[in-house]
Amino acid sequence: MSLSLSGFAFYMLVMTGAFAVRSAAGFGAVLIAMPMLAFVLPISTAVSVTTALTAITSVHQISRGWRRVAWGHFVIMALYSAIGIGLGFYFINMLDEHALRRSLGVFLILYSLYALATAKASPVLPSRWRGALAVGTGITGGLLGTLFGAGVGPIYVVYFNTLRMEREIFRVTMSTVVLLGGAARIAGYARLGFYEASSLALVAIGLPLVVIGSWLGDRLIRRFGPRVFGWLVGGLILLSGVALLVK
Repeated sequence: MSLSLSGFAFYMLVMTGAFAVRSAAGFGAVLIAMPMLAFVLPISTAVSVTTALTAITSVHQISRGWRRVAWGHFVIMALYSAIGIGLGFYFINMLDEHALRRSLGVFLILYSLYALATAKASPVLPSRWRGALAVGTGITGGLLGTLFGAGVGPIYVVYFNTLRMEREIFRVTMSTVVLLGGAARIAGYARLGFYEASSLALVAIGLPLVVIGSWLGDRLIRRFGPRVFGWLVGGLILLSGVALLVK
């Protein structure tokens, strides 16, 4: 796999923008980067590179607040996520590149409609649904995270919103779940041979872009209101999904 000069410039722009969004929202880097990178990279390369960069940045975040992780809820979500990850690796071996692109396009369109509908605030479901939500969000997050590397954070938010945790406990617990899932996926991708020399080079090049993007997110994107921010992200994802289907 090799990138042209324009493709390389596009990679740098996408990764910087994706991690600016993550810095502002707390998640969403892979959700933004994946559909964009799919235009210049194989799905397997785009997934493995973005997953690795997200996991690396999550380590720093969690190291500052790991003592506040709600370990009981973490274990529950990690267990169901592991089931979803296993299913994801089963299906990823069955789908070719064309099928993965089409599936990613459909997923992004459906997700963008959800994001646009909930742009003002994430839905908070009754606590009596907590058990079913843990099963559904855990397995779904693990499955979609493995296949597409995208949408995991917002999926888990649906469950964690029912717990009414303090903001910092909420953030670090969800980040820990996402990091553990990312580490498991990285191990699986490595076993499948996704991390070739070119992929590792893209990860190394992406590290300074993560720093730049995070700086921009802190200083620029957070100025948008939650509704405008949600519409911008949802609209971008919708366009990406449609483009992948017609490509």
